Amino acid sequence: MAKEVPGGLFITLEGPECAGKSTQGRLLARALQSEEFRVQQVREPGGTVVGEQLRGIVKHVCGPDAVCDEAELLIFEASRAQLVRKVIQPSLAAGDIVICDRFADSSVAYQGYARGLDLTLIHALNNAVVGERWPDLTFLLDLDQAAGSRRGQMRLETLFVEDRIEDESVQFHRRVREGFLRVAAENRHRFRVLDATQRIDEIHTQIMSSVTDALSTVL
Repeated sequence: MAKEVPGGLFITLEGPECAGKSTQGRLLARALQSEEFRVQQVREPGGTVVGEQLRGIVKHVCGPDAVCDEAELLIFEASRAQLVRKVIQPSLAAGDIVICDRFADSSVAYQGYARGLDLTLIHALNNAVVGERWPDLTFLLDLDQAAGSRRGQMRLETLFVEDRIEDESVQFHRRVREGFLRVAAENRHRFRVLDATQRIDEIHTQIMSSVTDALSTVL
C-alpha cells in the first residue's frame, strides 16, 4: 500500500540551464517510489496539456516571432497557474510528493534579474498564482556560466533542438545565476544550495538526505 504524506510534500529543483535538475528529479522520484511513496513529477513550463503547448511557444519560437519579455513572463505564469490548480494542489491534498523541475523562483531569476522586469510585479504574480502553498524544499543546483555553456553545447549537438533561452548571452546566464543565489539567500528556510559540478550520485545523496529529514517531521 502506498505511503501517504499528510498534507503532501512539495519539492522544487531550480538552477541555471544544464545544471542537472531533470536528472536529479528523476533519481529522486525513483528513490521515493521505491519506498512506496506516491510521487508526481512535473516540470515548468509544462506538466499539463495547456502547459506543454505554452512551453513550445516560449522556448522554441525564435527570431522575429519570438515572444517579448513581458509576454514571456505571462506565459510562464499562465502555465504555472494551470499546473498549480490542475496537478500540484490536488496531488498535495491527496498526500502525494510533488517534484517540480522549476517553479516560481525561476521567474524571479530569469524574468526579474536576467530580463530586468519589475521584481515587485513578478512577486505579485507569483503570489497570486501559487497562493499559500509554496515549496517545502527547494534545491538550487548551482553551476557557473562556463560549465553550463559546455554542457549546453554538448546537449545541443546531441539533440539538434534550438532553445531560445539556452541560446541567450553569457551575461544573461550570469545574471540568472546571481538571481538564483539572491533568492536562495532570502529564503534560507526552504533552499538547499548544491554544487552542480559534483558527481550525479553525490548530489542525489545530498538531496535524499534533506528529503528524508523533511519527511521525518511529518510522518
